[in-house]
Amino acid sequence: MNILLTGFMCAGKTTIGRKLAKLLDYNFIDTDMEIEEDQGCSVEEIFKYGGEECFRDMETKLLEKLKNVQNSVIATGGGIILREFNQGILKQIGRQVYLKVPKKE
Repeated sequence: MNILLTGFMCAGKTTIGRKLAKLLDYNFIDTDMEIEEDQGCSVEEIFKYGGEECFRDMETKLLEKLKNVQNSVIATGGGIILREFNQGILKQIGRQVYLKVPKKE
């Protein structure tokens, strides 16, 4: 079984994901980091030079690959659920946990 962490930027998906993976003796995957490694540049650079649509396409392509992984905690990008198609893939990959953090005042 896989556990997918979703939520807004800075919700703690990567931090919590690493700790949870270690606790469960699971692999840890961060979708933003996977894309950065594959592309050889940062998410910010992809947005700047390719645009959001380009980045969202990369997320979708990565999700398709992740359908084959098992026993992993996967920290997703904050906007990965914006595409309805991605929502279906996420359900196929594993159980989703939405990390909700209170607004700072």
